[in-house]
Amino acid sequence: MDEQRHETTALLGPVHPLLSDKEHECLSSYVRKCDRRLMFYLCMGYATDSLNKMALSNAKIAGLTSDLNLRGTDINWALGAYYVGCFVFQLPSNLILKKVRPTYWLSGSIFCWSLVTILTAFVTSARQLIWCRFVFGAVQAGYLTGSIYYISFWYPRHMVRRRMGFFFASAGLGGICVGPLCSVLTSMDSKWLPWQRIFVVIGAISLLWSLLGPFVLADYPDTASFLSSDEQQLILKIMEHQNTVASTQQVRFVQVKMALLDFKVWLWTAIDFCANAATQVNGMFGPSIIESHGYSPQTAQALTALTNFMAFSGMASIAYTARILRGSSTAIALSNILTICGFLLALCSSNPNVHILALFVFSFASPQPAAHGPAWQMCNLQGNTKPAMAAAMASAFGGLGPLATAFVYRDEDRPQYTRGHLVCLLMTVACFVVTLVLRRVLAKENRRRDLDCGDLEGMSDEQVQDLADNHPHFRYRL
Repeated sequence: MDEQRHETTALLGPVHPLLSDKEHECLSSYVRKCDRRLMFYLCMGYATDSLNKMALSNAKIAGLTSDLNLRGTDINWALGAYYVGCFVFQLPSNLILKKVRPTYWLSGSIFCWSLVTILTAFVTSARQLIWCRFVFGAVQAGYLTGSIYYISFWYPRHMVRRRMGFFFASAGLGGICVGPLCSVLTSMDSKWLPWQRIFVVIGAISLLWSLLGPFVLADYPDTASFLSSDEQQLILKIMEHQNTVASTQQVRFVQVKMALLDFKVWLWTAIDFCANAATQVNGMFGPSIIESHGYSPQTAQALTALTNFMAFSGMASIAYTARILRGSSTAIALSNILTICGFLLALCSSNPNVHILALFVFSFASPQPAAHGPAWQMCNLQGNTKPAMAAAMASAFGGLGPLATAFVYRDEDRPQYTRGHLVCLLMTVACFVVTLVLRRVLAKENRRRDLDCGDLEGMSDEQVQDLADNHPHFRYRL
């Protein structure tokens, strides 16, 4: 309670009255309810998203390539098509979220991608497979950024980073399950081919979860029936101070323009782009990398549970490493260094055991910047529209990083995959450099505002709100 009180005081600052003991108790009750209800649903939804994304990489070694007579880079195009679909539909998705009830938008996204995954089991050619993955990316595009934005208007600013950590870690939880599940499905006997069973069963699991959404989620804190009136009033008080009340505000195109022209948003986007390239190596090619060293498809699928456990452990740790290291930027830089070590290990040795060890190392470290980046960004943005737009930009353009990964890990490079490891190594170095630059920029801006608090005299309430994180009282978190 004391820790939460200290953080809340730091959040509100001198321009807002401190919370009373009763309000602290009320806030604790509010957070518990949201964690158990909303965060649990979002996290499990993201875990099923991970299951669906990794279905293709597991289906590949379960006979998909030979049964569909895939040639050359067909499988790479199928993997890449998902990210193209995400990119095309990512930017408008969060603006649509401002017009559509979040309850239906988020659960509807899960429902749609589940149907696409199930239908993928019945493709008969490379072209159909590529189009299915494109549509899968398109309907899935709104869930990640939508969830990030959704979390930002349910939780006070200082609590967002930890929830982001749990949210991104849930993808690793899905990854832990997908390998053993696919191994069992591959070994079963049925009228469907092994890779078809993978798509149907995984799609059905997430489809069932989507049906719970309208009964579990709520649109906004001030309209949620599971909250008491005192809890609603308190969170509205805090969110009004943060300028993040979503239920009563409309899309502000001046803030859309601010996001597009803010070079700091583009630096966060660059971090996401570089980080995501390395993050997806395990998800897209982990089973293939393991199989290339002489393991059977079923064994390779089962072993990915261990690499995905490493990824889960790494992402789960971000809820605490940023606090221990006193900033997300330091945590990103440290995980970049570990990731670089993993890729160097893979590049400098031809020993199969060393390659598997390297896969474990960068599977643990590489997802952390991809999770720290959005959390760092969202706790440094204000306004009712700018955070949504910035999150969509980072996820859309940042999500193109794995598109490069999809084409540099080619079957002809097995088992060394030198080209792929080298590209991801260079992307990780770039992520490290951009992180240090952004940290320096934010620190310099904080010092400038400490010296010049600015003058808001003569500005209307709407104009002050449209300042967003350019408000002179706002300070960036490093």
